[in-house]
Amino acid sequence: MEQQQTREMDRRTERRTAVVTGAAGFIGAAVCRELLSKGWQVYAIIRPGSAAARLPRGEEALQLIEGDLLQPSSWQGQLETAAAAGERFDCWLQLGWAGVAGAARNDAWQTANVEAAADSVRLAARLGCNSWIGAGSQAEYGQMEGRADEGAIEAPTTAYGRAKLTAGRQALEEATLHGLNGYWVRIFSVYGPDDNDNWLIPGLVRQLMAGESPAMTLGEQRWDYVYIDDAAASFTLLAEQSTAARHKHLASTTAAVSEESQHRERKLGRRLDPAPGVYNLGSGVSRTIRDIAEHVREEVAAQLPRGLPLGVPQASSDDISDLEHSHIEYTPDGRRVPIIRYGVVPYRDDQVMMMEADTAKLQRETGWRPRTALADGIKRTVASYADALEQSRSVAVKRAIVTMAYRSNSSHVGAALSAADIMVALYFHVLRVDPNQPDAPERDKLVFSKAHASTALYAVLAERGYFPRNVLDSYSVDGGQLPGHLDRKAAPGIDASAGSLGHGLSIGTGFAIADRQAGRSSRTYVVLGDGECNEGSIWEAALVASSLKLNQLIAVVDCNGWQGFDRTEPLSPYASLADKWRAFGWEAIEADGHDGNALIHALDHQSVESRPTVVLARTVKGNGVDFMADTLEWHYKSPNDAQWQAAVEQLGGREGKG
Repeated sequence: MEQQQTREMDRRTERRTAVVTGAAGFIGAAVCRELLSKGWQVYAIIRPGSAAARLPRGEEALQLIEGDLLQPSSWQGQLETAAAAGERFDCWLQLGWAGVAGAARNDAWQTANVEAAADSVRLAARLGCNSWIGAGSQAEYGQMEGRADEGAIEAPTTAYGRAKLTAGRQALEEATLHGLNGYWVRIFSVYGPDDNDNWLIPGLVRQLMAGESPAMTLGEQRWDYVYIDDAAASFTLLAEQSTAARHKHLASTTAAVSEESQHRERKLGRRLDPAPGVYNLGSGVSRTIRDIAEHVREEVAAQLPRGLPLGVPQASSDDISDLEHSHIEYTPDGRRVPIIRYGVVPYRDDQVMMMEADTAKLQRETGWRPRTALADGIKRTVASYADALEQSRSVAVKRAIVTMAYRSNSSHVGAALSAADIMVALYFHVLRVDPNQPDAPERDKLVFSKAHASTALYAVLAERGYFPRNVLDSYSVDGGQLPGHLDRKAAPGIDASAGSLGHGLSIGTGFAIADRQAGRSSRTYVVLGDGECNEGSIWEAALVASSLKLNQLIAVVDCNGWQGFDRTEPLSPYASLADKWRAFGWEAIEADGHDGNALIHALDHQSVESRPTVVLARTVKGNGVDFMADTLEWHYKSPNDAQWQAAVEQLGGREGKG
């Protein structure tokens, strides 16, 4: 027992430990992640009830403590208990602040944050911390005249800026009084994935991805944006270097300066840790808001659904208002990209027109450098938002599938769930279609041959905007609009009636021939089941398509491994399926049917050998719901009340809400 206690004490001595307030916030969570990646133990203070979604799950070195930032007496006891048990605290990072956005920035209670900051310094001292780091703001400078270093005039124009300025001054005084290395980091503008929607860059991404045309000022302001990972790295470097003397055995792996540089500084009698005081944090380069916004718009455009090919007349004003038309530009592949309406929003009286950080001090003292260029950071930010949106679409489609089966007491829910991600990839990334012109001859066509899983097509058509979502309530009920199997006249967007398996590829082949004869560049996609590929008519159509070199025809096989009464493997092994298609003159591609990026890449493949293409998508029947996954019974069963509720909750919905 004594040896075990000794080992535990040694472990605590070797590692570094930090307290981070505001740990569930955008910057706080990024700093926590960076500290954890460097081997720190982190005590993260989060708001009561916070989901802490930005923080990693199951991380042993991360301890979550719920508490009100402005009432430390409700949670500081947990830290003191840890210290009494032998935890050695090294650094306190005060990143939390109550009231950072909107009208709250001018509330009188901003001053409550000042006392909270000073209290945190005193608590850090009692815990034995070596350093204290607080998050300040460029708002402390007010309206800048140019590039600002730490000696620039401080003339804040908001209660938020005044409170930050006062908090920083008092906290640094307290740190000196208690013998701590104190640092106040004035953050200019930080951006990146998972930021709050009410800030400029994420707000623009959200609006543009939703097809909205954002209203802005003229965009002449010059702002300095630093990427979130770079910002987190700066806080971590300050934490590491300000505690290096306490952890000399770790200093060589964490200090940004070289051993030669350290030796030289020691000979000159200079300190090795960063000098306490105020530091600016930014990229050091400002851009006009208009330039930043156009970067965002360019990246968003690449993520928007495709429309009809360039040169095809767009929807008439009967379908889209003249106002909406005036706020849209079309890319060569038909993507409808909203314009940004500059000059609609007036400048505020206290508008900051120049915001650029001189970060020479931070770079000199710590060796920190921003590593992410604005264009790269915006690309990552938009991609992250697009991935989250894709996941949201996927689960929304799957919720709708389960709900349609439940309300109509119908079956085939497993087969529809396995195809859902394929359909999302097709309709939101691959097909050149326009819901406002569902019958445009130039559109890409889709034949959903495994029509017993029709709910997958219905759900994605509703999500794409072909008809209102409430039409889904009419699925397979008496007098309802949407039949159990497909009728092309039932709703917009259904290109072919289907039901009896094995006919879809023949229909798709006919579509491809017709488009070729009409001189159209349209592509035809046919979604098949792997069990359906046992039908002889599939291979008759495959022979015709390859002999005619229909390279605009793409078959997509939903390989979920099941057919009517058993697995497909005994009759038609997956391993030989690609070879069969190739033997019939097709180009065969295999892909994970639940990996959006892999699917898009495969589905968008253009054969260079004038051959039709087949995409074999490996899927899981019943994907997304654990008790429906990879089992035959959900080919036939309909969910009861409890099963529906459980499935909807697993798919991110609320109880009773499909």
